[in-house]
Amino acid sequence: MTLAGDGSWSCRRWDPSGTPEHGESVRVVSDRFCITWNDRLRPVPTIGDTQIRTVSAWGEAAQARMARIRVLVVGVSSVGLDVALRLAATGIVQVGVMDFDGVEIVNLDRMIGATTADVRLARSKVEVAARLMARAATAEHAEIAVHDLSICEPAGLAAALDYDIVISCVDRPWARGVLNTLAFADLVPVLDGGIAIDTFDDGEMRNAVWRSHSLVPGRPCLVCNGQLDAADIQTDKLGLFHDPEYIRGAGTDMHPGRQNVAALAASVSASILTQFVSLTVAPGGIGAPGPLRYALSTHTL
Repeated sequence: MTLAGDGSWSCRRWDPSGTPEHGESVRVVSDRFCITWNDRLRPVPTIGDTQIRTVSAWGEAAQARMARIRVLVVGVSSVGLDVALRLAATGIVQVGVMDFDGVEIVNLDRMIGATTADVRLARSKVEVAARLMARAATAEHAEIAVHDLSICEPAGLAAALDYDIVISCVDRPWARGVLNTLAFADLVPVLDGGIAIDTFDDGEMRNAVWRSHSLVPGRPCLVCNGQLDAADIQTDKLGLFHDPEYIRGAGTDMHPGRQNVAALAASVSASILTQFVSLTVAPGGIGAPGPLRYALSTHTL
């Protein structure tokens, strides 16, 4: 690796014959995501008329950097689908989606764009997401990758390692544990977020809390900020979150937080996307914030 006087990096490796192979990019991970591109191997994408408003927000140089970042969204239900669509609409060339579930009738009030035909035909969530992303994409040559996998499987983890940034929209402890490790062991930034809705015994709403975090060196991990109990990871691996007898014996509600609803999903995806913009664009020279928590009942950030 070579560091130039302007702060940019280049990298190369040599095969046994001594011939160098140049790398297409070098990323520096902190609360600001800095990436140096080899323009010869990965040219700057063309900025079209569909991106004029987008580019006006942060300029052509930032758009040229952002558009080439490989982004993976893990979990494409309500929040993940919205995030993936907006990344595609922003002009990011390579956006991948990963989920191993199919579309069910109970998803239709939250997966905006999915249809009853998708349910009848037993389409996967990633298949539906790819269809909707293709319609929303503004990049001239958008590349939408579909991973019908679990991040907890070796194949899913291997796929995730090929991305520059991973966005976590999952709620299971095991999956979140894998992504938490990915962020710090492999230095792939992970943006995580979710929502918990709380009700009184009579069914009336008490509160809703949504959170977002950038998991990068210098920021707390999910265990450190209280969003993941390491003990729950093994419980989830054993499938005990689905076992009513175990849950009753544990004397507590072991299920993940109550499901998201359409009216609030946009708030969660917006919070994650602002983390993404802060990390990659660094408005005002300030990178990604620490963990953010928004309480609906008091409207407190």
